[in-house]
Amino acid sequence: INQILNEKVLIGESEAIRELRKKIERVAQQDSTVLILGESGTGKELVATHLHYLSKRRFEKFMTINCGSLPHELIESELFGFEKGSFTGATNKKIGLFEAANHGTVFLDEIGELPMSAQVKLLRVLQDGEIDKIGRTEKVKVDVRVVAATNKDLVKAVQQKKFREDLFYRLNVINLYIPPLRERREDIPLLVEHFLNYFADNLGLARPQITTSAMDYLKSFDWPGNVRQLQNVIQRLLYNVDGQIDVEDVKNSLGLAPQSKISSEQENSFVWDAANIAAWRDVEKAFKKKYFEFVRKRTSSDAEAARLLGLAPPNFHRMCKELGLK
Repeated sequence: INQILNEKVLIGESEAIRELRKKIERVAQQDSTVLILGESGTGKELVATHLHYLSKRRFEKFMTINCGSLPHELIESELFGFEKGSFTGATNKKIGLFEAANHGTVFLDEIGELPMSAQVKLLRVLQDGEIDKIGRTEKVKVDVRVVAATNKDLVKAVQQKKFREDLFYRLNVINLYIPPLRERREDIPLLVEHFLNYFADNLGLARPQITTSAMDYLKSFDWPGNVRQLQNVIQRLLYNVDGQIDVEDVKNSLGLAPQSKISSEQENSFVWDAANIAAWRDVEKAFKKKYFEFVRKRTSSDAEAARLLGLAPPNFHRMCKELGLK
């Protein structure tokens, strides 16, 4: 457990992060449902991991699912399971996530993407501690702690009738807010040093030095993808730069042309341009595929590769499939 928490450490000494760490320790001791709020890439799964492994359920299973990563017609089967013969093609019964995680914690990422039909069943879990399994008349009792996360405005979703009001209040017993990276810029140097050391050590690469001007540039950037984007940039720098990281290296890793003479404000808004976003996604996908291949070759198993990349194994396998990796 200590190894997991050390690998999933919440980096930062800003007032916001220090306060968040205190709240996590306090909330983890309770058994209430928690809703984690924050932009994409801020570290919501990391916070959920700490909530589980600091809780009384820490020796039980911690199961995660991204509600936005599966087709709506599959999400109910994944969460609640089904009985053999309950529908065409159900040749074997399936244990759902809640049943598999009995006595442990279930982390529902992107809860705002959960379809209405599944929202009704989740409400039953939170209200009555039982699941409605497809093809079974009796309810199945489960004892799980639910931690959910979203980057959406669920209050607005409730007003628009896209999210159940009763479910929102059941989920929002305790909420934890993770600030975006642009609101805690003083933490960026600590994050950069952590990622440089971590990936250099684990991948057996030489750890490059970073110039003061490059660090200043990293601190000035707005990071719309937050900590995840910063982590990807540092991985890319380690992969492509030998010796010393300078400003132009950082710009290249961000997809900003070094010869482009544009203002700092324009550079920070560059990522919001639709054409540049599309081009950047193509470049990022190609890099991610090569990087996943690189990490897999240097690790003994997919589980170890997933751990090194900071991904839950199901998410790692899903991403490998999306990248066309077997």
